[in-house]
Amino acid sequence: MPALKLSFDYLPFHLQQCFTYCALFPEDYRFSREELIHFWIGQDVLHSHGENKRIEDIGLSYLTELVGHGFLIKEEDEYGHTRYVIHDLLHELGLKVSAHECLAIYSSNVRSIQIPMAIRHLSINIDDSSVEDRKTFDICKEDFSALGKRLKVENLHSLMIFGKHQSSFVKIFHGLFQKAKALRVIFISGSSYRVEDLFHNFFNLVHLRYLRIQNEWGAKSQPPKSISRFYHMRVLDLQGCHNCSDLSRHMRNLLKLRHFPVPNDIVHASIYEVGQFKLLQELRRFEVRKDKIKGFELRQIGHLLELCGSLSIDNLENVEGREEADEAKLMYKRHLEELVLNWHVNRSNNDPAREDQVLEGLKPHSNLLKLCIRGHGGPNCPSWLGPNLSIMNLLSLCLDGVSWKIFPPIGELWLVNEDAEEILSNIPGQHFKKLKRIELKNLARLKRWVVGQLLSHLEVLIIEDCPELVELSFSNFSCNPILQELSIENCPKLLSLPPVPWTSARCSVRLSRVGLDLKSFTPFGSQLQLHPNSIFLSHHSSHQLQLQPGQQYFSLTPFQLQPAERSVCGTDIMIIYYPWKLLERVIRRI
Repeated sequence: MPALKLSFDYLPFHLQQCFTYCALFPEDYRFSREELIHFWIGQDVLHSHGENKRIEDIGLSYLTELVGHGFLIKEEDEYGHTRYVIHDLLHELGLKVSAHECLAIYSSNVRSIQIPMAIRHLSINIDDSSVEDRKTFDICKEDFSALGKRLKVENLHSLMIFGKHQSSFVKIFHGLFQKAKALRVIFISGSSYRVEDLFHNFFNLVHLRYLRIQNEWGAKSQPPKSISRFYHMRVLDLQGCHNCSDLSRHMRNLLKLRHFPVPNDIVHASIYEVGQFKLLQELRRFEVRKDKIKGFELRQIGHLLELCGSLSIDNLENVEGREEADEAKLMYKRHLEELVLNWHVNRSNNDPAREDQVLEGLKPHSNLLKLCIRGHGGPNCPSWLGPNLSIMNLLSLCLDGVSWKIFPPIGELWLVNEDAEEILSNIPGQHFKKLKRIELKNLARLKRWVVGQLLSHLEVLIIEDCPELVELSFSNFSCNPILQELSIENCPKLLSLPPVPWTSARCSVRLSRVGLDLKSFTPFGSQLQLHPNSIFLSHHSSHQLQLQPGQQYFSLTPFQLQPAERSVCGTDIMIIYYPWKLLERVIRRI
């Protein structure tokens, strides 16, 4: 511990602050990056000091420094998500060095814990053992009731409550926190009650900057009935609540709001005059209302230059032209990573020329990573996605139900015109440098597609509902060396796929409702005919596979294959494709 204390003493003051506040969370708590930064924003410890930086970027740099100094450990969970955790000794250190103002109480030690007079930040953790029997539960309630005599609740700036059984103590807490008036931060984890039930005067907590309601056990809490008086609110995290849509009517005064995570994007879409929240970073969905209903015009998002993450703009058929589209100012939103542009598929006011102009005006910033365009009825690909490609760093592109004659530079696409003639849609020149995922859906005129060499980073290729598609091919074997997934569904005229090998990586292939004779493509049963450099493992095969690399045969029994679903017509197949070199290494281990 002395060595850890010495390391802590050498940290800059701003890092000491950030670290000690983290100790308010339970031991071994796994933080996400956003969770930590939002919490620090609520504690008001992130400041730009005149630098031209967002406080979120400053928070990220602090987080990186704490990891570099070893005070936070960066790890990956079972789902591949990055998490941060404090080692148990460091957690103990954090509580010790901040004991003059930070206090973590467990329901098992309420009676014995020492409480300094200057405590400003309090966390309460309800142990499961506190409710295991009636006697223990009653003792615990008595201890919490008596806590008010030792704790100056009116001085608290932060209150955090953890534990799935905390609902059993709501009435006790209501009495305990009756005089709480100065709270800036409230974090309720695992509740099934309204946050108002904790306080005698919740709506008078006008200093509140951070409110988070989280649920880890599936139950959903009710959101606050009103939030209109929280003028200083910066983080309002209601992901653990349901029925949040009514809150949007009470947000007018939350002009300092930066983060508003919610359980579904309907809440974001219902925010009236969202443009007044100029610091807002999350807006997952925006709907352009008919007849320019006041407060839902496209220009509203033009004021939100700090937007980051993903944004879906729906009902774009209600936009009248290029000038109105320009008012969205998408090209100035440099922090936006994902953009979805939606035209309603069953709209009555289809105007191809106008829709072309609208899409041209929705040019995003060059930093954009993911783009999806659905239902656009214009005849042309926008110049910023075609001849004057400006989003060359795009990682994912989805085109769904577009009616274009010219497509982005993703290879040679042959289309069928009104006279049943094939027309080449190909844009030479600039190309995507990093594209990893392509989805083509509901393209009524697509006839053939030759995936070009310039898509060497492609990992996922999905084609669905293309009724005229007859051929998919790759220009050569090396053009897609890391392809990992190929899915083709509902393309009834598809008769030709490129010969294997398609890639040097492990690749899963799904074919469903296609015209290709799958039995000729790869036989069902335990014997699979293989390319000399590859192996196909069909989920319709038995557990024992007979392989044929050249003239040699191997019998492999350890492979565990899960059966795949087959359609009524028997045209579904799921295949796993392995490079032969990879398989040879497996064979040598057997």
